[in-house]
Amino acid sequence: MSTSNKKDIYGSIQRYIQGQLSEEEIEALWVEFAKDPTLLDRLEIEVGVKKIIQEGMAPSHSKGAKLLFLNNWGWHAAAAVAILLVAVVQVFRVDTPTQLSEFIITGIPLDQVETTDGIRSKKEMVVLEADSLMNLGFAALVNDNKEQALSLFNQVIASYDEEPYASKAYLNRGIIHFNDGVFESAVEDFIEAAERASDNRMISEKAYWYLANTYVNTGQLEKALEAVSEAYKRDGVFRKPALLLYQKLSYDLGNVDYEQAPASLGEKE
Repeated sequence: MSTSNKKDIYGSIQRYIQGQLSEEEIEALWVEFAKDPTLLDRLEIEVGVKKIIQEGMAPSHSKGAKLLFLNNWGWHAAAAVAILLVAVVQVFRVDTPTQLSEFIITGIPLDQVETTDGIRSKKEMVVLEADSLMNLGFAALVNDNKEQALSLFNQVIASYDEEPYASKAYLNRGIIHFNDGVFESAVEDFIEAAERASDNRMISEKAYWYLANTYVNTGQLEKALEAVSEAYKRDGVFRKPALLLYQKLSYDLGNVDYEQAPASLGEKE
């Protein structure tokens, strides 16, 4: 967090205690507490200082004690601070506000498996053997025959090492391995798919998104961060979940402030 941001937040804390924040500003301040629970210490300090000042200004009725008189807004502010402290301490006095598992997928549905449509010539649609093998592999998966599907995709990789077949076959094989929890093999397949589909935004986005999720499952968070940034940059269907995962990984790794993640990816503000 930059120095200027800290000053702004400290100023908001002071205005909150004084009852000068709007509802929108209060919500924004809560977001800052969520990002950095240590700001609660600052809040407690400000509340303590204000109490000391008020006690010093209140009229003394006896040597043994001082009575504290607050005007109407003061009581509302004090009540709000008390509620805030209780609620925030209960929420944030835990190891982490969110878990990384909340930002990743647990399985890849069959509708993400790639098929082919053949090649259209000037006169007719030409269906090659590679097209048939890819589609038969998909049919095998639909019928829950993973071994046959793997065999068919392996045949495509061995016999048709060209695009668009190879990248799709590697992607499909990676999906099977991911769903089976064979993450090391899935990593290899998704890397191959991404590299081979460098000119195919849709396939490469899928490959990098699933690669990032696989890396998280293997505990390789730095590599997951790199992969998910590539998925995000392709500006496709996984852009939003990729951004959220990128932000969470960056925050957990301490590489960048949570709110600065979009800028680091080159997103226009």
